[in-house]
Amino acid sequence: MMDNKENLPAHLKQEVDEAQKEAIARMAIEYELRNEPKYKEFFAGYHPDDVEEFIKAYSGRKITWTNWGKFYYEHNEDHQLRFYNQAQLCLWQIQQKKLFNLQCQWRAEKIKIPGIVTTIDFRYWENNIKQCSFIPPITQWEFELYMEYLQSEEVEIDPAEADFEFEWQDYLRFSEEYNSVKDDTDLIIPLWYQFYDNRMGSDSLMALSDLRGDKESKYLKAYYEHVNKVLPDEKTDILKVERKDSDYLSVYNPGIIEKFVRKYEDREILKYFISYEKSHKPMEFADELAEIAFKELRELSEEISIKSSADWREALIDAWEEYRRKQILKLLPLVYEDYLQKQELGISYQSEGTKEIVLEMEEWRTAIIKGRELLLEPPDFNF
Repeated sequence: MMDNKENLPAHLKQEVDEAQKEAIARMAIEYELRNEPKYKEFFAGYHPDDVEEFIKAYSGRKITWTNWGKFYYEHNEDHQLRFYNQAQLCLWQIQQKKLFNLQCQWRAEKIKIPGIVTTIDFRYWENNIKQCSFIPPITQWEFELYMEYLQSEEVEIDPAEADFEFEWQDYLRFSEEYNSVKDDTDLIIPLWYQFYDNRMGSDSLMALSDLRGDKESKYLKAYYEHVNKVLPDEKTDILKVERKDSDYLSVYNPGIIEKFVRKYEDREILKYFISYEKSHKPMEFADELAEIAFKELRELSEEISIKSSADWREALIDAWEEYRRKQILKLLPLVYEDYLQKQELGISYQSEGTKEIVLEMEEWRTAIIKGRELLLEPPDFNF
């Protein structure tokens, strides 16, 4: 028997070894259950056949708990850690809003901020919000306001804001939406920003003139027009950016592939093409979120209510977001307490990975300086 096992492939030998270890462990558990006095007292009121069946089944269950329980325990711990990390991200939204309000005033030349010389500098501090020293620390009333925001029934933990790389300082997009969209339901401005503005009356900051941005645009335009004259090949990059998505040639472009099939294939292939493509619709963002929501919710031991909806995906996503909102609400006070302790002890936060942002910021600044030189202006940021 031993010789036969030694001749097995490595993976099968490992399976045999594990099976032998499990069999030995089960026998030890069964022996203990049959002979320890404490167990005999428990089994005394049951039929011997039922006791024996219980012992054999219990030994297998105990092995399963031992082998897999640690995995599920650590998985649950990781689940809670993720909510704690999300609560931390939510807390820093308070600072992002304060930074955004400063950006609006700085662009309108209402204030000056030490170290800020171009609009793109706000992108740097967006990604290093924990190190942003010119923003005052989070106060108790700001924290309570944010807690009130999360407790509002209309509020969701928007996955686009909480789970993905959201651009909190995207002034151009937010201000454009604010000044053009009439219906509040169509605004893409972050939910927290809207709540804060409604309470503090600060939404008018986005209506301020973007004086600084307009000046930068003049210098950037001068620089890139010069570059396109000197290096005309770079115009191809602009053409690529301006090309419509529907124009690109790819077998995965639905419009292009259908156009090709209808023009060159016979009716039978066209029929099969239409039938196949209709049954294999590309996954939309709602589909992706619904899939994530299902995977998250199915692992919970507690019951989660789902409200009725015309779209089952939306109902599932809403239930997931509501569950996450409640979990983050529980953890936010702990997160804020940890924040206050760090503030009191003078513990600084580690810098985030900002290499690409620094390079982008340097390129932006260089382009502005070059643009000023082309317009016969001083090569500085005093404009």
